[in-house]
Amino acid sequence: MQSYPELLTIALFGMRAQFKNALGNMILNCQNAFTTISHKLVVGETNSFKVFNTSDYFNEENMHPDQDIIDFMACSHPGINLFILAIDTENAQEEKVVAQISKLQEALGEEVTEHLVVILPDIESFHSLAHLKELFNIRLAIANENLAKECRAWCANHQSFLYDYKNYSQDVVIRRKAALEKRRCNPPSDHGRAGAAPNGPSTSQHAYTAGGFFAHHNGNGNYGALNDIFNIVLLGLTGTGKSASANTILAAGNSQLDPSQLFKSEPSSMPVTTQCEIRIMERLYGMSVRVVDTPDFLNDQLENTPAQIEECKKYCQPGKCVVLLVLQLGRFTDVERGILENLEVKLGWRIRESTIVVLTHGEDLRGSLDQFLKGHTPLKNIVDMCGSRCHLLNNHSRDTKQVIELIKKIPNYKIIFPKFSKKTLSPDCLIC
Repeated sequence: MQSYPELLTIALFGMRAQFKNALGNMILNCQNAFTTISHKLVVGETNSFKVFNTSDYFNEENMHPDQDIIDFMACSHPGINLFILAIDTENAQEEKVVAQISKLQEALGEEVTEHLVVILPDIESFHSLAHLKELFNIRLAIANENLAKECRAWCANHQSFLYDYKNYSQDVVIRRKAALEKRRCNPPSDHGRAGAAPNGPSTSQHAYTAGGFFAHHNGNGNYGALNDIFNIVLLGLTGTGKSASANTILAAGNSQLDPSQLFKSEPSSMPVTTQCEIRIMERLYGMSVRVVDTPDFLNDQLENTPAQIEECKKYCQPGKCVVLLVLQLGRFTDVERGILENLEVKLGWRIRESTIVVLTHGEDLRGSLDQFLKGHTPLKNIVDMCGSRCHLLNNHSRDTKQVIELIKKIPNYKIIFPKFSKKTLSPDCLIC
C-alpha cells in the first residue's frame, strides 16, 4: 500500500513565474492561488499541499541568491517532500536545463535530484531531454490536470529531503525561520483586495523577500504589507478609465502579464470596479509599489461606499502615496467640477498636494495640452489646484515612456524611487 504524509510540501523552482504559478495552481486545485509575477518566495497551502513558489533564483541579475535559498530553507525547515523544476518553452534547451539542475545541486546538495521532478512544457522537449533522467537520477513529466495526483504518487513511500546545511549554517537558517515566523504572527492591519477570490478550496498564502518586505495573502484575496511600499491610488468617476490606466502602469513594469494579473477593465456605464483592488509591482526603480484601483466614491448607488472609503484611506495617506485623479479627455461633467474637494472631504486630507490629474484618451488630443486646458477652465482649475501636475495617457499604447514621464511628475520621485535616472528610458529599466 502506498504511504505518504497527509500534508505534502512541494518546492517550485524555475525561470518563468507564469509557468510556476500555473503548476502551483494545478497542485492546489485553485485557479488563483498564485497570480502575481513576484520576485519573492510565496507559500500557498491547502489541507493536502503546501507549495513553496520560490523567487527568481536562477535570474542572473538576482542580487541575493544565497539569501533567497536561506529564506526558502527557513520557511520549509526541516525539509521538502518534492522539488519541481518548471521548465518553460523558452528555457527548454538542454544546456539551460542542465544549468538549473546543477545550480540546485550546488545550493542544496547532489541528493536533491532524488526528490526532483522536471516538468516540461511539451512532448517534444520530453523526448529530447529523456537522457537526463539517468544522467541526474531525476523524473521528467509534462504538465497536466492530474498533477496533484501525480505529486502524491511521486512521494509515495519516499522519505522527505532533509537539509544537510553544508553550504548554509543551520544556526543561520533557524534564526531566519524565527524572524520570518515573528513577522507572520505580527502582521500589520493593512489589508485590501488583491483580485477576485480564488475559485476552489480554501487556501492561505504568505510571501517573503530577502530585503525585508513581508506580505500576507489569504483565500479571500486579502493582501497586507509593511510600510516599505509606495502606493499609487487611482480615483475618479465610473467610465473614465481608472482600471485601464492602472493596467497601463502595470504593463509598463512587465509586458508579459496575463489578464488574470491585471485589473478587470471594460467600457461600461455601470461600475466595473465595486471595491478597492490592488496589484503589486516589485522593484520599480528600487521600490515596491502597490497599485490601488478604486470604485467611484461619488456614485450614490454603489453599495458599501463608506467601508470602501475606509479601505482606501489605508493606502491613501500623506507621504506614502501619489493620487492619480483620472478624468477623460473631452468629457467633463458637472460632478467632476467639484470632484477634488469632494474626495478630500471623504478621505480626510488635502490630497491635491499629492495628486496628478491623469487625462485618458490622450490619443484624441488635437494641439497642445496647454491650449486644451486654457479652453476648458473648470478642468484647468483642478489642474492648478494640483500644482499644475497633469498627464496625458493613451491606454491603447504600449509605449512605456508615457509611464516613465508620469513617474517623473510624482512629487519627490527621485527620493521615492532611488534607482530612477533620466537615462533609464528603456522599457527594460522600469523594473530594476
